[in-house]
Amino acid sequence: MSWILVLALAVVVVRLRRRLELVARAEHELRGPLTAVALAAESARRGREVDLEAELARARIALDDLTAARRGRRVRTGRTDLERIVRSSAQAWGAQVDWRAGAVSADGRVAQALGNLLANAAEHGDGGTRVVAERHRSRVRVRVANERGRGLKIARDAARDAGGSLWLATLDLPAAE
Repeated sequence: MSWILVLALAVVVVRLRRRLELVARAEHELRGPLTAVALAAESARRGREVDLEAELARARIALDDLTAARRGRRVRTGRTDLERIVRSSAQAWGAQVDWRAGAVSADGRVAQALGNLLANAAEHGDGGTRVVAERHRSRVRVRVANERGRGLKIARDAARDAGGSLWLATLDLPAAE
């Protein structure tokens, strides 16, 4: 009889851990867009307009995820214009865009992935950040490139010395037109 109680408690603990992880992710996803909004407010004070569409989409998804976390779930997102999300995110974080992918749509969660990559580049990088999007058959690769901090430079050089390469900050997405 006691093993049934232990099993039931184990199931409850697993479910609670899942919910707490989902809440932590949603909270993290709210911080990024709020930081971008703060940066945009500073830019606006200096007379520069910033497009926050992607960061606001990211915040909406995070809020929906926070609500869904009560049930141990995440929300499903619809498709969105990938170029618009890339350009909006890049502008919010002060990055340049080199778009070579044509017209492509992607799942709305791409705003979260790209926002996180750009926020990390802004926080830990040296110099300007560039987003390059290229189409490769039925895929699109969106790469966030900048001169990152010392640790990543060391890792990149070590990989090169070992005859390999280090691919960081590259999104590989299905290309749906």
